[in-house]
Amino acid sequence: MSSGSFSLPFVNELVARSLVALPGFSERTGETGGPLLQLRALEAPHADAGFLRLWSAGPGSCADRMVHFRLCAGPVDTQLFFLFGRADSVMPHFHAQVVQFSPEACVFTVDFLPRLDAVDYPQYFRQVFDPLNMPYWKAINDYQNVCSHAPGNPAIATYLSHWSIGTSRPATATELAKVTPSIHGYLAHWLELAGALRFDGPDAALLRQRDMKHLECFLDESLDPRAWKGVYTVVGKEVGQQIRQIIATPLQ
Repeated sequence: MSSGSFSLPFVNELVARSLVALPGFSERTGETGGPLLQLRALEAPHADAGFLRLWSAGPGSCADRMVHFRLCAGPVDTQLFFLFGRADSVMPHFHAQVVQFSPEACVFTVDFLPRLDAVDYPQYFRQVFDPLNMPYWKAINDYQNVCSHAPGNPAIATYLSHWSIGTSRPATATELAKVTPSIHGYLAHWLELAGALRFDGPDAALLRQRDMKHLECFLDESLDPRAWKGVYTVVGKEVGQQIRQIIATPLQ
């Protein structure tokens, strides 16, 4: 693993803030009491290749689970972080990704996955996304920062929102740090929604069905084949598919 990782502390801070705001989270550990999955390199079974940590949310909130997936492959240190709303609710999912490929370079994305359509439910978007306007504009209006003029993969962006903060071009650790206050603003809003979101949407069965289809599309290998091929190369296809299944599966 990289000893100079700035992506790991970045995501660890998101985890820590989430645990403070929603203390009902309970971690599901592996057999030895560590992460649920402790990953090993396929070609070097004694080499640490990262982990997958999973927390289940407690009762009384719209949250379902929190996931932190780390994959280490030589100099590349990938972090995926999710806060999932309950499948039977309109609670959006929070998604953050940082792929660090040198001591000072990365690509990153932070966004919400909306649970309803903006045309059918415009008031939902006002309630969920309007509070993101200020941190969003603050992040992307800094024209010295690469995230202000580098759109992400449009195939993946289809399943996210128009409030995405991120870049597909190389950014520096300094640039990520400059937008981190906006990212923390996104997280704070999500955590507030988890305890307070009230919105009359479709019935629970339809929401669960839509959520399942949404995550199947978002995590489909064909959207980002290079990324998933990288996962399979490092830990094997069987473990890689297990990771995808854990990320996509509701706990409540």
